[in-house]
Amino acid sequence: MKSKKIIPALLFTALLVPTLASCGNEGEKQPDNVLKIVVKSAGFGDAWINKIKESFQAKHPDVTVEINALYDTASLIESHLKSSKNEDDLYISVGDKWRSYAASGYFAELDDLLEEEVDGVKVKNKVADEFENSLYFEKSNGEKHSYRLPWTSGVGGIFYNKKMFEQNGWSVPTTFDELVSLCDTINAAEIATSDGLTAVKPFAYTGQNTDYFDYTVFSWWSQIVGKNAIDEFLKYKSANIFDVTQNETYQALKTATKHWDELFNKSNKADKSVTNYIEGSNSKDAPTAQKEFLNGYAAMMFNGDWLYNELLNYSTSETASSQFELGLMKTPALPEAKEEYLNTTYVTGEDQYIAIPSSSNSIDLAKEFIKEIISDKGCATFTQNANAFLAYDCDYSKVEIADKYVKDVIALRNNYVNKFTNYSNSRIYLTNTLNIWSSSANRPYLSLLNQTVTVDGAFTTIANYAKANWADWEYNAQ
Repeated sequence: MKSKKIIPALLFTALLVPTLASCGNEGEKQPDNVLKIVVKSAGFGDAWINKIKESFQAKHPDVTVEINALYDTASLIESHLKSSKNEDDLYISVGDKWRSYAASGYFAELDDLLEEEVDGVKVKNKVADEFENSLYFEKSNGEKHSYRLPWTSGVGGIFYNKKMFEQNGWSVPTTFDELVSLCDTINAAEIATSDGLTAVKPFAYTGQNTDYFDYTVFSWWSQIVGKNAIDEFLKYKSANIFDVTQNETYQALKTATKHWDELFNKSNKADKSVTNYIEGSNSKDAPTAQKEFLNGYAAMMFNGDWLYNELLNYSTSETASSQFELGLMKTPALPEAKEEYLNTTYVTGEDQYIAIPSSSNSIDLAKEFIKEIISDKGCATFTQNANAFLAYDCDYSKVEIADKYVKDVIALRNNYVNKFTNYSNSRIYLTNTLNIWSSSANRPYLSLLNQTVTVDGAFTTIANYAKANWADWEYNAQ
């Protein structure tokens, strides 16, 4: 589901221009009665938006809504935005390129929409707390406008096969030490897989999507320092924040990463040849790793909350569904965790967007459709049909949920008092490829899994990269 964080060079120059024309369209545009929506279907499907389409058209019988649901929307959106004949009216998608599009004038301003009401609440106040700082985008001339609303607020982490746990009498770990002990227990049991060729391993994972590890590691990070310290870090005040010898908050991220490394590289102290994961996982894509988890080759998996839908979509002929039931555990507590931060968690969705192309002939209609999506009814529709959660306040106690897994996740979400994401409204973040790792290319998991770097070496690389590039990043932010 997550896209790679790639910000084109166009962004750096585009941000120096206060406003640009609407992508080549000339003359006064007249609204029409057709609303064309492009939505990313990967992870959440399209049943939810088709339901919302029905309720919207019931209120607007003279409007025709056309849904173009695609597994991958990135290339289509980019080509359409840069076309002088773009007919799209609304985008619901994933990818940090939205920052470049906003800076270049491709997205319509949504300032007035934020002040409108949905269910008696202003849109800006309906946005979930973890995304409240992501509503406005500051341009190079100091102007702040809204160009994008968030889409989902997803709790990822460590998923597990509930039936396998029950059948083997394994307790869901509540601490990191219990998690390590469980891995040793699973390895020692040598439970044969369904094909009889190997033994069940503690973890399946996708080496092609190692950003999925962030969802747990960032939550471990927050257990040590809390949300406020991370929010301060995300202001990106200087390159020194990436130096663990100068910044205690970043030192805590290194501590969290060391525990992850212990789990995957150093957990079995008695026998170094024993691993906690399925052999060859470094090269596997998400579908392959997910099917291995589903088919009982592993007891647990690091992933995001779209995993449930993707598992449901796999052919029953490929599954052992009678032996599988998905669960999501509360992130086990690290030894360094502080009691007051144990109910803090990282949520996904920082790189997602709901946006209107500035070339749209139906901007007002598109805004009305957005309000339909984020309404209480829209939130319920999304959860009931996508098995996930929009990034808006919604009382799920009033939502009819039949699915036991979704009910359990709602209870888990309610258990988390503080949620945070890695979005920053710092100009240095908005104008560069900068992120928590200084660059997504410096995310260390795969290198650690390949044992081409140590945790100490990885964080030295991160600090040096930030120092070497900071002056350029500051220049781009002007």
